[in-house]
Amino acid sequence: MIKNLGALSWVLAAGVLAGCGDDDSDDNNSTTVVTLGEPTQKVLAVSATGHDRFFSVAFDSAGNYYAAGSVADSTESTADSKMLVAKFKSDGELDTSFGTDGYAIHNAIVGTTGEVARSIVVQSSGKIVIAGTIEHAGASDTRDRDIGLLRLNTDGSLDSTFGTDGLVTLNLSEGEVSGTSFVADNIGGMTTDSSGRLLIHGSAKRDGGTDTDFVLTRLSADGVVDETFGTAGRTTLDIRNLSASPKPAIVLSSGQILGTGYMRDGSVVVPVIYRTDANGVLDTTYGENGIFSQAVLEATTEVYSAVVQGDSIVTVGYGRNSAEENLDFLSLRITSAGALDTTYGSNGYTRVDAAGFNDNGRNMTQLPDGRIALVGGGRTTAETADGMVAILNADGQADTTFAEKGARLFDFGGTADFLWGAAVSPAGDKAVIVGLKGAGADGNDDVAVVTIPLQ
Repeated sequence: MIKNLGALSWVLAAGVLAGCGDDDSDDNNSTTVVTLGEPTQKVLAVSATGHDRFFSVAFDSAGNYYAAGSVADSTESTADSKMLVAKFKSDGELDTSFGTDGYAIHNAIVGTTGEVARSIVVQSSGKIVIAGTIEHAGASDTRDRDIGLLRLNTDGSLDSTFGTDGLVTLNLSEGEVSGTSFVADNIGGMTTDSSGRLLIHGSAKRDGGTDTDFVLTRLSADGVVDETFGTAGRTTLDIRNLSASPKPAIVLSSGQILGTGYMRDGSVVVPVIYRTDANGVLDTTYGENGIFSQAVLEATTEVYSAVVQGDSIVTVGYGRNSAEENLDFLSLRITSAGALDTTYGSNGYTRVDAAGFNDNGRNMTQLPDGRIALVGGGRTTAETADGMVAILNADGQADTTFAEKGARLFDFGGTADFLWGAAVSPAGDKAVIVGLKGAGADGNDDVAVVTIPLQ
C-alpha cells in the first residue's frame, strides 16, 4: 500500500543515480522532464522461515539491478545469517539464471547473525562486489566482527581470484568485552573511486580503550589493500575517545574523501564529517581541524549518508531537539569549507515528519535537477513503521508536488517496514528502492522492492 500519493514530475538525466551514498556526480546539466508513473511494490520471501533483508541496490550497464543484504533460515537469535545478492532483469523480474532462481547466497563465515551485506557495487567487468560485517573466524565470543568483501562472477558464483576463494577479510582490531557489550569492527559503507579502487569506511576498537575510531581503508579493484593509502592502507581518526558510528564515504572529483557518520558526546548525538586528501591524510583546513561535528539539533543530529551538491554536500539522517520530541528525517547542507550552510532549508537544515511519530532517514540520492530524495522509514503510530521517501528541492524545502509534506509512505504489510537503498537505471526509465517488510523482533522479515516508472 502506498500512502500520501500526489501528482508530480521529476527532471532526470539519463545517467545512473546511486542510492548508497556514494554518488558524487553533480555536473550533468543535460536534463529531460519526465513524469513518474504509478509506483509498484513487491515483497519476496527468499527463505520461507527466516529474516530476508535488502540494504543496498546497484545497476549494471545493461539496466539489470542487484540488491544486497542478508538471509537466514530462521528467526532465532542464533540463526546463521548469510550474504544475499538478488539479480533483477530490467523488467523487474528475477533473473533465474543468476545464482539459484535469481538469488546468490554465500555464507562467508559460519556463525550467528553477524553476516550482513551493507553495500554493493558493479565493477566495469560486470563482476559484483558486496561488503558488510562477518563473524570473526574462531572468535571465543560470537559477537566479534570483521569486515568482509565478497566478489561474485556474473552468474552469482564466488570469484576465486578475489581474496581467498572470493572473500577479503579486514580485521581492523581485536574485539573486546566492555560491560555487557562487545566492541568490534563495523562497516559504514563501500564506494569506488575514478580508478575503480574500493574504499571502505568503517570503525575499529581504539588501541588501549573500549571506544571505536573511524577507519578508511582503500583496496585495489581486485581486493588488495593499497599500502600507499594512509598508514599501511588505513586512515584512522580518533575524536576525543568517543565511539564512532561510521556511514558511507564520498570520493570527490578532486580525489578528496569525505568520511561521514556520527558519535555520542555525553547526552548529545552529533554528526561527523571529515575530509582527507586522495592519499588519506586529514585535511585540517576543513571544518575544525579537518572535522565538521556541530550539534545542529540540541539532542540528536545523525548523518547516515551524503551526496555532493555543487561545492557543498547534502546529508540525510534523523534528529530532534530534546528527548521529548519525536525523531524526524533530517537533512543538512555543509559547505566545501566544512561549515553549516544556513541558506539551506531553515538555518541550514530540513526536518521531515511523516505522521507525528519517529522517522529515520537511512539513505539518499540526488536528482539531476538538484532535488534530493531521502529514503528510510516513517512511523504512522508509535509501534508501526512504513517505508518512507521524501523529496526536497535543491534549497532544502519540501517538494509538495511529490506529496503532502514532500513524503510518501509505503506499507509492505509488516509492523517495521523500512527502505534502505535506491538507484536509477542507466536509461533513466525507472527508480528502484529496496528494503524490507519488517515483521518485528520475533517475526519473519521479507525483502521489499519499490519501482517508480519514469515516463
